[in-house]
Amino acid sequence: MGELTDDLCRCLEAAQCDAALAARATCACEEGRLREAKRVLLSQRQQLLDDVHSKQRSIDEIDHVLHRMGRVDAPPVARPAAQPTAPQGARGGEGADHV
Repeated sequence: MGELTDDLCRCLEAAQCDAALAARATCACEEGRLREAKRVLLSQRQQLLDDVHSKQRSIDEIDHVLHRMGRVDAPPVARPAAQPTAPQGARGGEGADHV
């Protein structure tokens, strides 16, 4: 299990797993207790996922406030002036050329 143990150690280090938990997983792997090692990995994975979700909520809150600030600071949207419409019959229908 040497290669698997090495991979496990690298994985847990990259996942910033604490030393005690990493030692427990490594020992379990070396002794062939893969279920225990998997439990450690799954626990660390869940912790990382919880951290990601927490960070995402923070990003979403910042985006929301930035969006609101953008609406406050943005100049009002200039709408084109409405073109006056001529009343019907005054557009030069029959006899408009005859004066």
